Amino acid sequence: MASAGGGDGSEPEFQVAPMIDVLLVLLIFFMSITTDQVMKVDKSIKLPLAPEAKARKHDIKNEAIVNVDWDAALARAQVRYGAQICDPLEQLAELVRPAKEANPKLKLIIRGDADAPAIEIQKVIEQLATAGIDDISLSGTNRNSP
Repeated sequence: MASAGGGDGSEPEFQVAPMIDVLLVLLIFFMSITTDQVMKVDKSIKLPLAPEAKARKHDIKNEAIVNVDWDAALARAQVRYGAQICDPLEQLAELVRPAKEANPKLKLIIRGDADAPAIEIQKVIEQLATAGIDDISLSGTNRNSP
């Protein structure tokens, strides 16, 4: 009977080196994806307190984040889509529109500073609606942050 091994009748050996290569490639791939998503969340924004808020599952492929940071000294909001600052605010619609065309399931999460007036968040929502975004969420926290 023919053997699939080396011809000496012994069992074939399991090659570990190719498996390690594949695992390292996967590790680098997942680290790069995670880093990309973490960079979009601005940790300096103090989210509003929502005691009844519940954690939800993230759909990373179909989600994007808009950060709205309130500058009290200038009494104005700074809006960022990813790393891009939208000044004037109308740039937000221009930046989001191609992403919506590329991904019809796109959901936008607005991370508004707790000190930002509601009218500023409303302006952001209006710009997103202009860009054709129909799935918008507001981010909050259910605990006091230090």
